[in-house]
Amino acid sequence: MKLAYTVEGEGSDVLLLHGFPSNMFFWNEIKNELIENNKKVIVPEQRGYPLSSVNNSLISDFNIESLVLDIEELVNELDLDNELIVVGHDWGSIVGWALISRGNINVKKYISICGGDEFPSSQIYNKLNYKLGEHYISSFQQPEKAAKEIDNNLDSFFRLSYRDTNSIIASPDLSLRSLFTEGNTGKLVVNNETIDSYIEHFKDHSLYQPICWYTNIDLNIELSNEWRKKIDIPVVFMFGRNDVAVLLTDKMKYRLNNLGNDVTIKEIDGAGHWLPLTHKESVLNEIYSN
Repeated sequence: MKLAYTVEGEGSDVLLLHGFPSNMFFWNEIKNELIENNKKVIVPEQRGYPLSSVNNSLISDFNIESLVLDIEELVNELDLDNELIVVGHDWGSIVGWALISRGNINVKKYISICGGDEFPSSQIYNKLNYKLGEHYISSFQQPEKAAKEIDNNLDSFFRLSYRDTNSIIASPDLSLRSLFTEGNTGKLVVNNETIDSYIEHFKDHSLYQPICWYTNIDLNIELSNEWRKKIDIPVVFMFGRNDVAVLLTDKMKYRLNNLGNDVTIKEIDGAGHWLPLTHKESVLNEIYSN
């Protein structure tokens, strides 16, 4: 499908891929800095998000093959082959990994932020339970039900999504209710105007389609087997030490290090899941570093 996107600036190409629950405007500050430093910046709104919604969609429309094909088509349409750097955050990092693994696009460097290469099986999440319910990814296996709960609580949802997680890192409750609808908001990593902009962006468009990305995680493992291989280009995995959504364990470090021949893993002190917002300079430095 044809995604909504922006192309701004002149210079070598940088492709920025957002995750959940974000949109193309998530990257605005980093995008503007890159433009000022002689980069051409391409920012799509990914499949299922308000500006790139799918008519009469099926859950399977949001599997990893469909998501990465969207990006491959965009790269080819725009002829992005000028020292292309791809940066993905959260789910954007999963799409970015599929992009470089398939090898259909010429990429100079890949930067994964607060993500990885793929989600584990849904069975892993089904074993986890918290005070306010099952793991949110287990809840997302019933996307209509989960979307209804979130759609009815958009203000709480975005305030809880974009909170500073330093206060809950010690004992996180990763249930849908705690993370997205009923938890303690605390300090935000964005201002109230940004929260309002997210509510406005999504108010006439259910979160159902973005949630369906999660409903495909088991299918994605099967699909990824078709192109899974060791990567030769430079890859940087960036994680926040206080990220409650993506916990970087020693086992995960070992696995990530073996995904390519030039892999670097960096943990950022004081950072949570929203590292591109709270530690913008760290991200920019990786993009500029060749």
